[in-house]
Amino acid sequence: MSKNLLLGTILGGAATYVAWKCLSDKQKNNIKKNVDSCVTEVADASTDYALNALDIIDEKLAEHDASEKLSNLSSRFTKTADKVKDKASHVVDHFTNDDFDKETAEIRQQLTKNADPDIIIDATDEPEDSDSTAEQDEKADSAKEVKDDKE
Repeated sequence: MSKNLLLGTILGGAATYVAWKCLSDKQKNNIKKNVDSCVTEVADASTDYALNALDIIDEKLAEHDASEKLSNLSSRFTKTADKVKDKASHVVDHFTNDDFDKETAEIRQQLTKNADPDIIIDATDEPEDSDSTAEQDEKADSAKEVKDDKE
């Protein structure tokens, strides 16, 4: 079978060559123009088809990516909104249902049980004869500067 194919190709090529040599220059030019136009049309059609196919694929990929991103964003927004609602309800519940007077009284009782004299539970007036710590620090700094200047 391959011998027949080879023989047919050789005979067909020889016949084409003989026919080509028998044509006039005008006929050869017409055939060349027709073949060139057919090749150009086929190349243009295949290029257009390939570009259209690529555009369709790009659009589908963009739609898929956009819808996936949108669904991810929507789910994250929903989760965040749920967290905010939970926190808000917790804060509202804390301020409306908790008894702050009771909690404060419990803390005061615990502090009064503590024997540490440095803890002041209710300070209404500061002692007049003692300086505040800020004033004491300021006096110490100025005394230190005077001492450094003398040296």
